[in-house]
Amino acid sequence: MSTFAVFGMTRDFAMFEARKKTPTHRFEKDKGGQPRRVELTQDEWEAAVIARAESIMEGARVVQLCRPFDAPQFAKDFVALARRRGECRDMDIRARVPDKSAPPNKRTGKPAMTWKPLAEIGLA
Repeated sequence: MSTFAVFGMTRDFAMFEARKKTPTHRFEKDKGGQPRRVELTQDEWEAAVIARAESIMEGARVVQLCRPFDAPQFAKDFVALARRRGECRDMDIRARVPDKSAPPNKRTGKPAMTWKPLAEIGLA
């Protein structure tokens, strides 16, 4: 049986990613032209985090937002909760199915697996 998961982007996940990836410093050139590390203030860093989160929300990247579910109706409930909780985009339920275009695993002989949207496999 397949497993199902929700892919997309939420404001919470974008803020989490932005906090992880935004540096707490910047480099400025001193009078001799050499780069000098300057620590950001808390307000400057928070502004940089918000700007990076906005950039993530405007992008096209999607991520798996939850652990896999056993049935698509549970994934639909998760989508409804996420939409009520805050800003989100590109919410999509995908099923983990065998990838017929990829060769089987050489060591185990099992088929390669991939995430495909429900509409592509006829479950939507």
